[in-house]
Amino acid sequence: VKRVSKRSYAMAEGETTLKDGDYVIGKYQMNTLNTVLLFTNLGNYLFVPVHEIPDLKWKELGKHVSNIIKISSEEKVIYSLPVYDFETQKNITIFTQNGMVKRSKLIDFKVQRYSKLKNDDKAVSITDSTDENVFITTTNGYGLCYKTEEIPVTGLKASGVKAINLKNDTVVSGHLYSNDMEYLTVITKKNTGKRIKLTEFELTSRARKGVQIIREVKTNPYYVLKTFITNYKQTLGLKTKDEIVTIKLTDLPINDRYSTGTNIIKSEIIDVFETKKLVEKETKEEKIEKENISLETIDEKIMTIDDFLDDFESSN
Repeated sequence: VKRVSKRSYAMAEGETTLKDGDYVIGKYQMNTLNTVLLFTNLGNYLFVPVHEIPDLKWKELGKHVSNIIKISSEEKVIYSLPVYDFETQKNITIFTQNGMVKRSKLIDFKVQRYSKLKNDDKAVSITDSTDENVFITTTNGYGLCYKTEEIPVTGLKASGVKAINLKNDTVVSGHLYSNDMEYLTVITKKNTGKRIKLTEFELTSRARKGVQIIREVKTNPYYVLKTFITNYKQTLGLKTKDEIVTIKLTDLPINDRYSTGTNIIKSEIIDVFETKKLVEKETKEEKIEKENISLETIDEKIMTIDDFLDDFESSN
């Protein structure tokens, strides 16, 4: 982790320096009054004021987060969130490998400094999305989708509720997505990949088994490594033992639920991630402009009774 001045970033060429096998999970425009929340696979989170993050140059390696906050050697940071205002009406949703899910208010992460998962459970996906639908995928190739409103908002000390019914299986990914998203992207442990139209999945209810997202092959099964629901312009990073290779989502074929996908790389894929671009902070002027545009749009859509009568008379 590190912070870089605007000047150093503007003058930089190429990517920042990383250790072998490491990759960027978040890159944000912030100031020293803001806070970054870092979430780990053990269900803990780190409250990191930006001013405490080491100030370095773009090409310098950065410092391990344990220099700022104590962290177990077994823990891995899996999600980062820039917080400009804890008072915003946002929820954090956490999916675990044992099929649990919990939603908590963002403000709770300012008041308390710890979260809770059940014993031996681990977080696999975390999001601050406000989208209306949930999609959960498992190692054995099952997928379940339902409405986000089925997940109650609880405190940080709660262990959550059952997200999906598992049988000798684990959750690999959890997503919140909007109705305008088109595809579920699937990457398997056999180095195959595909996209499935989300219209192939029926919204059901929480804590069910779900349906297959890949054909069941008993002799040599295709286990799911990770799934994604994201913009079609997004690129994915494929981490192998020796390198990280990037691919465009549009390079993956569109198949049905029972297809095993197409081979995308020869080397064994160890991990998959979305490549990250700089997330710029929205200025007050931009917020005001957006609000004005939305108000204008509302005004255009509102028709008074007088408008209706005028239109009715003119049409006759």
